[in-house]
Amino acid sequence: MNDIDILKILAENLSNRKSNAILSNYEVLCNNIDYVNKTLKFSLLRLEQTQKSIADKMQDDTLVNIDFQDANNPLFYFRTIIPRILLNGSNVCNKLLLLTEADEKISKQENLYKCERSFSKYNDLVTGARQYIDSLVADVYQLVLLEPKSLNYHILVSLNSFNKYATKSLRQGLFNEPINDALTEFEKLNFDKWKNSPITKCAHDTFAKKVNYLFQELNITDTNNLKDEIKNLFKFSSEFAHIGFVSTFFTSTYDNEVILTSESGTLLYLPSTENFSELKYRILETAMNFYCIVYLPAIIDCCMKVFQKDTFKSIKEELIFQINDVKARVATRNSKYYFFILNGLIESKQVISLKCRCNAVRLWTPPHEAGNLFCLECGSVFNLIVIDKDGYIPTDEGPARPVGSSLPDVNELPIAEQEILFEQCNACKVKK
Repeated sequence: MNDIDILKILAENLSNRKSNAILSNYEVLCNNIDYVNKTLKFSLLRLEQTQKSIADKMQDDTLVNIDFQDANNPLFYFRTIIPRILLNGSNVCNKLLLLTEADEKISKQENLYKCERSFSKYNDLVTGARQYIDSLVADVYQLVLLEPKSLNYHILVSLNSFNKYATKSLRQGLFNEPINDALTEFEKLNFDKWKNSPITKCAHDTFAKKVNYLFQELNITDTNNLKDEIKNLFKFSSEFAHIGFVSTFFTSTYDNEVILTSESGTLLYLPSTENFSELKYRILETAMNFYCIVYLPAIIDCCMKVFQKDTFKSIKEELIFQINDVKARVATRNSKYYFFILNGLIESKQVISLKCRCNAVRLWTPPHEAGNLFCLECGSVFNLIVIDKDGYIPTDEGPARPVGSSLPDVNELPIAEQEILFEQCNACKVKK
């Protein structure tokens, strides 16, 4: 293709919008967004308490390593700066928390205008995601690096930009004489010297390089391609942050959208609402993975360098608990579960009750369509294994009672019978 061919394709395909495609269950999206958003909220509340504890311990000479005790050692000053970096992270996380709350549930047609999603809503969400991922990567990069010149560069570039447009009142609250002197020293440098000078250094000058450095230094095993996911979110959000042509074109809405009803019949929504929620959940999922796999481990790495062994041990245990707790909670969303079911039940006229691990119950009504085998609460998929004979089935997680069984639940059996069943399960594990 030549330049005219490309121009023709763009002109013909980016002038009129296609209709929105509904590819996810809106009710499930809302439930998952609400659940993961609250998981992040509770974790942040606990993390903020941990950060306060870290800040207090930073002030005690007896708790920090010797390099951080000596005022003649530049690492000494990180004891003041690290708590401020952590506070910055909390503020950024809390902003994303507000932007990723679940939609207000609409049940009346006259309120549908509340769930229309156009450019301004998309821009707020995606720009917030950009700020989250960009700011936290920059922060933990400094926490892992702990290099004076690098931190000087990070803060002086920010001060230089802030000072260009700050009002008198804003400058009054920040720029005292020593800060002015430091900024003046920085501004004496030619721009091409900013990244490598007697007072500043920037070894990793792009977002991608910082991400690569963090994954390497923290020994992160990238089994789920999180590194690429983080970089892709950064690139995607740049289009909205810079208000590119594609972002405004994509979010252009029609005067009228078809009104949709959730499967349970309790919610009304529009195609743009579902599309927006689908993006919101993906952003929230990426943000949570970054939080667990990069952000909190980076804080652990920093504390290992700063604190003495016993103090670090207690901080590490607390942060590891938080990591595992969040991972376990997020893992319950959109999972895949297996049910044993008695032969003949699927072809019957009976309503089949399937209880998900999130405790929501799916009533699978005849004609038992396979497309309805999922949980409306958490989006987990149900896979059925048909068996011919009723009886408890040994599994890795314990004895399972088939759907449609006439047997009592395992926990209703006498203790002796329960022990026999669990021994059978353990024997199966040994054979594997």
